[in-house]
Amino acid sequence: MSLGFDNEGKYIFVKDKYFEAVKKSQGKITSVEKSFGAKYDGKRVKVVNENSGLVDGQYYVNCSWCEKVD
Repeated sequence: MSLGFDNEGKYIFVKDKYFEAVKKSQGKITSVEKSFGAKYDGKRVKVVNENSGLVDGQYYVNCSWCEKVD
């Protein structure tokens, strides 16, 4: 399993992975996180470097919140 983004791959943001990471770090999900997750779930991610990407051209997301698509 890869630990980061592959520059040649295509990725989408997955809200369930995002929510899991937020719960782990903060203990709960706020309404802001719920709104962000719902709005960008399934959106294409532009790879910036091996650990982060941009969703909607302006919000940085971690590679662990995304899934590779064919």
